[in-house]
Amino acid sequence: MKDLKKFKRILIGLKDKSPLPLLFENGYTPESIKKEIIETFSTYFENKNILDEIAVKYLVPDWINIMRVSIIYPNIERDLLLVLSNYKSAKKINKERTIEILASLSPKHIEAGNKFWSFLNLEVDKKNLELEEFAQTSLKDISDIIEGISKILYLEQLMINRVLRNKTFDIQKVIELKLGNVIDELINNSNCPNLFKTVPDNIRFSDWRNISAHHNYSIKKELIHCEYGTGEKKNKIVLKREELYDRLEQCMRSTEILNLAHKIFGYDNMNEFKSFTKPSDMEAREEIDFLTISSGIMSQGFEIIDLEYKNIPKAILTLKDLTNGDAKMRGIHSSQFLTNLWIITRKPHLEIRYIKQNGELYLISRCDAEMCELVSFGKKKLTELAGKVEFKLINN
Repeated sequence: MKDLKKFKRILIGLKDKSPLPLLFENGYTPESIKKEIIETFSTYFENKNILDEIAVKYLVPDWINIMRVSIIYPNIERDLLLVLSNYKSAKKINKERTIEILASLSPKHIEAGNKFWSFLNLEVDKKNLELEEFAQTSLKDISDIIEGISKILYLEQLMINRVLRNKTFDIQKVIELKLGNVIDELINNSNCPNLFKTVPDNIRFSDWRNISAHHNYSIKKELIHCEYGTGEKKNKIVLKREELYDRLEQCMRSTEILNLAHKIFGYDNMNEFKSFTKPSDMEAREEIDFLTISSGIMSQGFEIIDLEYKNIPKAILTLKDLTNGDAKMRGIHSSQFLTNLWIITRKPHLEIRYIKQNGELYLISRCDAEMCELVSFGKKKLTELAGKVEFKLINN
């Protein structure tokens, strides 16, 4: 279990906060889960073939997230469709430029994704904090969300908006723009200005970043006094505890919408990116791959029980069945995740242990890395992996 320590948060979230275990308890099958995922995303995707192809492979975390944020944040589907329509319109105006924008920013999106995991891992429960600590941590979160995680999303939105307005621009020069200039241009020219400021006070996200960065706030009589702007344009807002938390939620809501739109458009046009993709030394954190893989595995009715791969020559993944399906067929089904196990661990020898719903070890699948590597890079089909897998039936 020690090799799973860094992924514990993900597994707890999948087990306790995602709908998947409950759906399987209520008779859903892997096939019906996939159908639900496709139905959810069909509104957003134009390429239905890609949607069918990647529904389980890539989209499970985003499917879970869409259901979560749809409950937390009002009208998120409306704003998501609006932002997506901007990407699609930009593609119609200048397809090559639109794809180039997303491909060029890809390393920075990976960097932002890595920072997001640090943000999650360092997040504290603010419920019982004193007001002074609550204000400090909440404003720091606002700054981290705006500057560290979301700035690349704002830059991408600005470039897409300029394509919509038939503006010529240099991608690198836009990247170098100050945050305040980026937010101003988006508020003044985009069709979704409320995604870049808080309401009802109309304070720009860049001003919130500055309030936090310069500690321009104070606590007086159980109220949080924040100052923003300079000179004659200097302003003040006074907030209650719950009102500051609402501003934090608004920043996060914007990030969720912009990130989902970015990812959906990217997946929908993934075949277009191949000619634009350039080598990058930016590596995604292991948690990002693990979230995608583990949620995909759970969508097929398997729960990750254990993972061993450090300080041993092989990787061992133990899966427990969440369904009461035919053990032989389900055990063979579990062997397809040998490729996923290689992606996570890069070990030369791979092993999956399949446990039935009643807790009995039933089947062990083994394979060397060579075929898994070829499958993961698309050089071999998943069906070809079966011929290279060694199965061992456990007699209980």
